[in-house]
Amino acid sequence: MKKFLLLIAAVMVTSVASAQYYDWAIGVRGGWDATSLSVKRVFNNGNAAEALVGWSYSKHGSGFNFTGLYEWNVPIIGNGFNLYYGAGAHVGGWTYKAGHDEGKKSGFNLGLDAIVGLEYSLKVAPLAFSIDWKPRLDFLPSTEFVATSLALGVKFTF
Repeated sequence: MKKFLLLIAAVMVTSVASAQYYDWAIGVRGGWDATSLSVKRVFNNGNAAEALVGWSYSKHGSGFNFTGLYEWNVPIIGNGFNLYYGAGAHVGGWTYKAGHDEGKKSGFNLGLDAIVGLEYSLKVAPLAFSIDWKPRLDFLPSTEFVATSLALGVKFTF
């Protein structure tokens, strides 16, 4: 039994040590409601900080957000696959098209964000691919929960 537990511990240590193949990543995240440029810094313990500069344009309005996230990474499935989840905040500016009599409304945007996703880092090339969901809770200009931010991402890693 002791040998079995030591084997399990060795496998877990090996998988955690090889879970991240990079320290920095720069890329793009594109999805249903916005597109973002991303810069991610992975720390020694596998956790990460990610900054997003996002923009959106649609028939309902346009604008941008700056988002900061702190993420926890958990190796799953096999080498290179990570489940990540985290939280952060965003600030930005938006122009909304109001009713046909009201014209446009502009405003400052402020709120909280969450994120959960799956990332695969290639061991043989400096690339990482991800799929994630990033719901947000806006406080300004009005209180609104937005849950439509499902996105695909690709990052250059180094």
